[in-house]
Amino acid sequence: MRHLTAVIASVIGFGAVVASGPLVAGDSQVPGGPIEKLQVTRANTNIPLPIGIEADVYCSGWIGDMEESFPGSIRSAEYVDSQYSFTSGDIVYLDIGSDRGAAPGQEYWIVRPGEPVNEHGSVSRYAGRMYSTSGRVRIICVQEESAIAEITFACADTILGDKILPFEPIPVPLVRRTKPYTSCDPPSGKVGGHIIAARDGVVPIGTETIVFLDLGEDDGLNPGDFLTVYRGRADVAGLRTILGEAAVLMTRGRNCVAKITWMRDVMETGDSVELK
Repeated sequence: MRHLTAVIASVIGFGAVVASGPLVAGDSQVPGGPIEKLQVTRANTNIPLPIGIEADVYCSGWIGDMEESFPGSIRSAEYVDSQYSFTSGDIVYLDIGSDRGAAPGQEYWIVRPGEPVNEHGSVSRYAGRMYSTSGRVRIICVQEESAIAEITFACADTILGDKILPFEPIPVPLVRRTKPYTSCDPPSGKVGGHIIAARDGVVPIGTETIVFLDLGEDDGLNPGDFLTVYRGRADVAGLRTILGEAAVLMTRGRNCVAKITWMRDVMETGDSVELK
């Protein structure tokens, strides 16, 4: 009797039958053992996922006090005679040394103080000053009153006069996403605030934009929290338009840095937020 050699491969989504060996025409059994069914594992859609990437937390900057203090600054650089700005791999000179605790291997943020940020609805009161982070440096060697350092990470160009601040790693929050609110859903009743700035002054604000909110640790916010972004309707009492969602990347006392993770319509500075 004629023998056939067969390999029955898996059929995705419907289980699988796997067998090999001689099949006798007309037989209903597979020689060598029973038919084996492979279990299909479906993807878990509710596993924690990162809100963003490393650059979202290390390049976003923050809103701080109007006059924050820094331990030192970038005073010069190896190629200062031929370069105005500096980036990853360049050697810079710091104005702190062993007399102020500097040591080889230490890492520092590179920080540039920016413009004041107004409180929501005010033209005379400030929520704080914007501080941008252009990268970080690692000290190579130190003298008594100075240090030589290498720029190891760059978000933007560094210039002479930029400040330095001891570096601390910031993890990207892992979260389980929930269904966005709709205009028919009632308010959560939780703490609310506003978008008071966007990184680099981006307009309009949409998905992936880094924004700054006037809510922070003092209001009970934590990295990984989600907030609904909406706009109240002055023309129709009690209604609001849902614009999108923001996820908190990092918090400070009275404000936080967040990322727009979903949008239904464009947003702008002044739009309202509410903790989900």
